[in-house]
Amino acid sequence: MSVEQFLIEFTPGDDAGESVLAELSGIENSESDALAREWTGWTDEEVLDLHTRLADLSEEDSSMEFECVFKAGLKHRSGPVRAVAAHALAETGDTSAVSRILDLLDGDDSTDVRTAAATAIGSFAILASEGRLSARVRDRMFSSLEAILRDGNAPSELWRRSLEAAGAFGDSRVNRYIEVATRSDSSDFKRSALVSIARTSDPRWLDFVTNEIEHDDSSVRFEAVNALGEIGDEPDAFFLEEPFDDQDLMVQLAAVAAAEKMAGPTAKDLLRRASQSPEPAVANAASEALLAIENEDQLVLTVTPQMASEGMFGASTGAGSSDEVPYDAGEREGWGALDEEGLPFHAADNFREYDDDPEAPLLDYEATPGQFEDDD
Repeated sequence: MSVEQFLIEFTPGDDAGESVLAELSGIENSESDALAREWTGWTDEEVLDLHTRLADLSEEDSSMEFECVFKAGLKHRSGPVRAVAAHALAETGDTSAVSRILDLLDGDDSTDVRTAAATAIGSFAILASEGRLSARVRDRMFSSLEAILRDGNAPSELWRRSLEAAGAFGDSRVNRYIEVATRSDSSDFKRSALVSIARTSDPRWLDFVTNEIEHDDSSVRFEAVNALGEIGDEPDAFFLEEPFDDQDLMVQLAAVAAAEKMAGPTAKDLLRRASQSPEPAVANAASEALLAIENEDQLVLTVTPQMASEGMFGASTGAGSSDEVPYDAGEREGWGALDEEGLPFHAADNFREYDDDPEAPLLDYEATPGQFEDDD
């Protein structure tokens, strides 16, 4: 991890090996500043080539960390470099770059860069919807995207990428713009509507989604199947029957992924049939999806009061419990729980060390009435 060593071994424009590029992995901001000063003497194409190769390498190998290089790239004079840097930072999930990417979205003089920034913000919007970004950053992201959606003169692709990104916020104000895109005759706008719908997870769009599963354009069918996997419920899995037999391989694979998310008897039946597909990629994906569903089903364990009273995992029920208690080992046993000072603790007050049987303290633990939410 040395910029100095990298500059010794690297010649701009040459096809350097991964070991040379890896020298930039994990460098600090001060080192990336030194690198940025060095590449002022390179051509824009040489700087772009470096960013593209680093982005490809980080995607192939998650241990490679070039975030500081990409952050420096956001300030480069070349629009294509800034665009690649924005995309790459979105792929890494480095939230410290959100404000800088929003600056590009709001005011860059290149439409291509603003479009790349909107696409990148789409990835960060998903993190925001999961509560992993501050409310201040979340509000700024939405405001920037909504400003573009309101702009009747916004370039088409920038508008579409902003629509896709805004869907993740689940805000009702986005619905009017999704509606506009759904009414378009353009496959591009329909695709963007479907991407946004998938991110909303809102079943109100189910009719539109299922209609587009039969669209002439395979790229639209692909996004429609993806959206169905996000907004559909178990009974809607029968809509996947045609996509499983689609002439486009990517649509078939999307159907497998959607069926895994929807689960249920119909989805599993479709996956069993797909596991016998003559297309190896589909057969393998379907088999893995079935295994994933089976493993998930096995994790859903219902514990009756009788089972709990017999000390299963050390839990017992108090008076007034319901007939069936959904069992969550982490919640009921206190694994990973924190006390008032933020320190981990074990649920069993009578925990003590056992030299011969480390599981004994859990086996002799009796829960007190009212300890769990389902106790009276």
